[in-house]
Amino acid sequence: MEMETTDVRQRAVSLIQEAGSLLGMLPDLLDLSEELRASADGLSKEAEGLRKEVAALKSEVHQLKAEREDTADSLTVTMNEILRLVTEVVGKLRPGERRSAFWREGPVPVSEGAASRPAAMPGTPWNRDA
Repeated sequence: MEMETTDVRQRAVSLIQEAGSLLGMLPDLLDLSEELRASADGLSKEAEGLRKEVAALKSEVHQLKAEREDTADSLTVTMNEILRLVTEVVGKLRPGERRSAFWREGPVPVSEGAASRPAAMPGTPWNRDA
């Protein structure tokens, strides 16, 4: 029985010493907890600021894409107009290739009784013979 009492006493002393060391760690743990809480609050505020910045940047990217599309559309219209004008100028610079409104395919048939040049009808304003 004495052995049991000594055993119980040693266990109690051991537990009291362990409890003392655990109680000694509590202030350090509480300080660490406060530091971690403050750090988490700071990081939370920083994350919120970054979220706002990302939202602003997304909005700016959207606006820039819309502006790029508008610019591309305007450039396409401008380039099409330039192409049309260049084609028109090239057509005017090559008058030999243009056909007049009076141009006819093939030779003009001349009948036996007709003159080589058709006569104007009498009574028309461009008739010189009238």
